[in-house]
Amino acid sequence: MEFRKILMIILGVIFLIVLVQNFQAITVEFLFWEIEIPQIIVLFLSALLGFIICYIWLHIRGRRRRI
Repeated sequence: MEFRKILMIILGVIFLIVLVQNFQAITVEFLFWEIEIPQIIVLFLSALLGFIICYIWLHIRGRRRRI
């Protein structure tokens, strides 16, 4: 269990370093919209969406095993 905590801390620090280094504005095009926002926001929202999808997938998968 200690290994997981250390690994999560290391990955979190690496992620924060990447976020801090990407402050420049980028243009995001999605379907008919085009918006210019800082890259840090795009990276953060992408990571957040990935965590949410992974959490939901693992939660659903865990329920199926119990039934």
